[in-house]
Amino acid sequence: MKLLYFSILREKLKKDQEEIAFNGSVRELRLYLVRRYPDLKDILERIKFAVNEEYVDDNYQLKGDERVALIPPVSGG
Repeated sequence: MKLLYFSILREKLKKDQEEIAFNGSVRELRLYLVRRYPDLKDILERIKFAVNEEYVDDNYQLKGDERVALIPPVSGG
């Protein structure tokens, strides 16, 4: 699957995308990413996921061939 990183995730990881082999729920993907990037735990616990350009919840089951956008919370004023 292709992971697409935006905003602060892109800045912290110094990349805008990567390919990984993964299938399971969005919740499991979130846990996988927290283990892989422990310094980003606070951000990863609050991000939204969009699969093939549609927002999904943590129960959504990934098959492994999707484009998954990781969208951090937006603040502003």
